[in-house]
Amino acid sequence: MSYFNYIKEMFLIFMRIFINYYNDKKEFFDLVLKNNLEDPIFCKNFKEVSNIILYLLWIFLIISLLWILYDIFLNVYKYLKMSTYQYFKQNQQFNDSPLLKQLESIYYLNDYVIFDYNFFLFVTTIIFILIKIEIFERVSKNTTSLYYIKLFSYITLIISVIYYLINYNSIILIGKGINSINRLIYSNINNEFINSQKICNYLFKKNDYDFDFSYGKCNHLRENFNMTKLYKYIKSLISEIEQTKAPLSNLSVEEFKQLKDKNGRLYKDKIVSAFFTFQLLKYFVDNDLIEEAKTFFSAFNTIYTPNVNLLRKKINPILYFRLDNMLLFDDIYSFDIRMSDSFNNNKLIYNYIYGEYYKIQDTIQNLVIKVFNIANKDLISIYVYYFILLIVIIILLILSYLLGDKPITTLLPFYNQNFFK
Repeated sequence: MSYFNYIKEMFLIFMRIFINYYNDKKEFFDLVLKNNLEDPIFCKNFKEVSNIILYLLWIFLIISLLWILYDIFLNVYKYLKMSTYQYFKQNQQFNDSPLLKQLESIYYLNDYVIFDYNFFLFVTTIIFILIKIEIFERVSKNTTSLYYIKLFSYITLIISVIYYLINYNSIILIGKGINSINRLIYSNINNEFINSQKICNYLFKKNDYDFDFSYGKCNHLRENFNMTKLYKYIKSLISEIEQTKAPLSNLSVEEFKQLKDKNGRLYKDKIVSAFFTFQLLKYFVDNDLIEEAKTFFSAFNTIYTPNVNLLRKKINPILYFRLDNMLLFDDIYSFDIRMSDSFNNNKLIYNYIYGEYYKIQDTIQNLVIKVFNIANKDLISIYVYYFILLIVIIILLILSYLLGDKPITTLLPFYNQNFFK
């Protein structure tokens, strides 16, 4: 089945549910409209407008309920699908794991306000459903017709609060960790290195048959990427220093730290970030993450998109990392002949640059492992939450079928007043 046909089938199913539910509750809604004409809850001087508002609220209620059901079933389906794929898929990435997939919707506002965006949207929808039900019940003076929907909504809110409180510390730690990783990675990507050495082809197709080319993305990375380009870039910076500042052999490490280019950027930061960028590119290439690199190193993501501190503003690279290879920087640079030539034989400055680079890569590496451990061991999967809600729905559907609109308290033996006689 094509994606279009799948969407069409889902739409028809939801429309049938919508029509059946509307017909089932039509008597209740007619009562709402009748009572509203007698005593309008909105626009008391314009009864027709008040009824139109109620019509819209009724439609929004149905749509909200359909979306809630769809979201629950979709997340349960995702969990089952990912859990199954884990046994067959090779070279799994972070977002292939049911436990780690939820990291892509974590939204970082500050060190104390961090939440799952999809979870927040789901809970907010439940709150609006309760508000709409309260309006209808107040107008109709009937508190039983939507009883099970209201009960489900309250149960969902209680479970949501419990779920969030249990996960709060883990979410805070993960949010801080992911934000730190993003900030460190993006602030150390050297776009000058990428562009000057033509590592990413953003603008031009190789030929008319280059169908994989995407304008603005990092095309042809595998063909354009090699160690020679790193040596060449470093050598160009060292030559620039010697032409505009002083011979490298005459500079101490402390003097070298202060040198800036014509744009006011420190040369040491440019070289450190070139080391970092090369190793990050190498991780993508070595782990066959070419399509991911194509998107991650796109001009839009690395250059134009602002606000590194807000996770949803940029691609979260941690989701691309391989589960079987979390060592992002497993290759160690050495002061070989070509590296020595690039630094004009100045090993002291090379050692200083390597030390600065190592601090960054070691911090990121530790953060990645920390986030992985928390998400894998301490964080309760969001899919557990949706599984619980699915079970609640099944139970309430059975009770609704057995009892109609009667509340579940009718099942209690002491509900009948004659019980104590």
